Amino acid sequence: MKKFNIHTKLELATHLKVHPLEIDRVLAERRKYYRSFKKIKPDGTPRLLYDPQGPLKLLQQKVKTHVLDLVPLPDCVHGGVGGRSVVSNARPHIGKKIVFCLDIKNFYPSVEPRIARAIFGALGFGSEASEVLVNITTWDNQLPQGVTTSTSLANLAMARVDWRLQKLAAQQGFDYTRWIDDLTLSGHRRLLDFRKLIERIVIGEGFSVKPEKVRTMHAGMRQVVTGIVVNKKANISREERKLIRQGVLQLWASRRHGDSSLDQVRGKVSWLSQVNPILGGRLANRLPVSSF
Repeated sequence: MKKFNIHTKLELATHLKVHPLEIDRVLAERRKYYRSFKKIKPDGTPRLLYDPQGPLKLLQQKVKTHVLDLVPLPDCVHGGVGGRSVVSNARPHIGKKIVFCLDIKNFYPSVEPRIARAIFGALGFGSEASEVLVNITTWDNQLPQGVTTSTSLANLAMARVDWRLQKLAAQQGFDYTRWIDDLTLSGHRRLLDFRKLIERIVIGEGFSVKPEKVRTMHAGMRQVVTGIVVNKKANISREERKLIRQGVLQLWASRRHGDSSLDQVRGKVSWLSQVNPILGGRLANRLPVSSF
């Protein structure tokens, strides 16, 4: 995993193309650069998000560009990886007898500074440089969700889980993918015998599983992976397709009244086009160029 050979703050600053005094100044004032807000999740519970400002945000972007983006991730990882999406995450599970999904509980908060420190150390950063990187990328004793470096570090924190589940999948003829904290394995019916082992692997590597998000989906029921129906082909649900269709029709009907929801409907049609290009393209052609 070692990819760098950087030990001191000065060496790190040179690598990041920033003056070491600028790093000191930003880290001394971290508190004033963080803004936080709550967003309600689909299940009704709040999620705390962070929005770094100014020079801290720029410094975090440098860490992502000059450090984290240079670390390759395995093919099973799709979240936070360029060129991959929820669609690519779902495709390996199309047409399987069994699809088994689980979510990690409090994923970002569970990646503490000590874990980030171990990751940077494994990448080849000495103790001084690692400590600086930990201070740049963690806040409030966790990976702050919403910060540009957090998903990359969270992916690296899952390296052992990914390696063990990939190995299991290869041995048993299953497919395994992960979208951030959403893990999916699929295959023949023998997968049913490995569900508890899969959970033990995740727990054994220091993470917790959301019991309410553990799902076993047989071929005779709707199988959904990261919002994509995968029974026979990648698609979104019939209900969601109907709502998007209605949105396009309602947009046309409401243009006379000054409706301004074109961007929202266009975004939904674009999302549909990624999964179902034929229907998405058909609806995209019906969208007005602009709203009045």
